[in-house]
Parts: sequence; C-alpha cells; structure tokens
Amino acid sequence: MSLAKSLRRILEIRKMTVAQLSRSTGVPAKTIYHWLSGQQPRKIEHVFKVCDTLNVSIEEMYGRKRRNSLEDEFSAGVYEVILRPISKP
Repeated sequence: MSLAKSLRRILEIRKMTVAQLSRSTGVPAKTIYHWLSGQQPRKIEHVFKVCDTLNVSIEEMYGRKRRNSLEDEFSAGVYEVILRPISKP
C-alpha cells in the first residue's frame, strides 16, 4: 500500500481533516495534500511528525505490517512465568 492510500485511510479512521493534521503537526497542508496525490515526501522529518501525531509507525504509514514481531507472537493471551531454582544432579 502506498503512503497516499495509508494516510487517507488513517485520516478517515481518525475522522481527521488535512487542516487538523497540519495544525497539530506543523507540516504545511499543501505538503500533506501533495502526499495524498501521490508525491513522495521531501523531508523525512515531516513524515516523522505525522506518524508521531497519528500514533502510527513509519511501517504502518507506508502500509507495511511488521513481520514476526515479538508482540504479535505473545499477544494471544496472558502468560505467567515462574522462576525457581533447579536442583543439580
């Protein structure tokens, strides 16, 4: 998925406008509109500001899901770890 599609989807989910995102990040609205039209960002700092404000990783912003993350593997339930000494033979 491209940056434009991901950003559009995230803004839709958050019910946020480009103007609101621009005000909260300091990234010019014109820049965000350029991204939505398919242009690639010129300043990575702008992408980081948008990601931080929307609380998404840069991988999510570009439509990539993290693979084999430890959190995904252990999120299937709650676990209890018990540490006890073992006896030596």
